[in-house]
Amino acid sequence: MAFFIFKNMKQSTHVEFESATHNLDIVVVCDELQSPANIGGVLRLADAFGVSEVVFLGGNQHLSPRAKSVSRGTEKYLDYRFVEKIDFDERDWFCLELSSTSKPIRNLSLTSQKVGVIVGNEKNGVREQYLSLFPSFHIPMFGNNSSMNVTSALSATLFHLTGLNQ
Repeated sequence: MAFFIFKNMKQSTHVEFESATHNLDIVVVCDELQSPANIGGVLRLADAFGVSEVVFLGGNQHLSPRAKSVSRGTEKYLDYRFVEKIDFDERDWFCLELSSTSKPIRNLSLTSQKVGVIVGNEKNGVREQYLSLFPSFHIPMFGNNSSMNVTSALSATLFHLTGLNQ
C-alpha cells in the first residue's frame, strides 16, 4: 500500500473560493418536510447549487434554531418561504420520488431553463396530488435500502441538473 504526503496543501478559505455558475432557474418545493435538520440541509444545498428559491409547503412554518444551525447562515441570503398551498408556474416540474412509474434521474431531459423539483416528507414522500400532476424521477440505488435521506437525494439531483447545463 502506498502513502502519499502532500506538503504545503491546505483547505481553501471562503475568500479564496470561486463559485461556479449555471444559467438554470431552479425552484425546490419541499412537500411537508418536518425535520429541522433536513430543512436546514435543503437551504444549505440550495445555496451551494445556486437554487433561485426554496418553498416549504405545509408542515413547518418557521426556521427552528436547529434548522438555522444546519443551514450555516444561508437562510440570511437565500430566497425561501413557507406556504400552505402553491400555484405552480410554467417550468419543467418533476417529483423526486421512487414510485412504480418513476424513471432514473439520468433519463431526465430539460426543455426549459426553468426547473422545479418537488421533494417529499421524510416518511410519506411526495403527496399523490403532486405525483399525479408531474413526472417522477428517482436516484438509482444499489444497496439493500429502498430509500435515502431527502437531502442526499436532492444533492444528487441538483448535481445532475447543474451538470446537464455545463
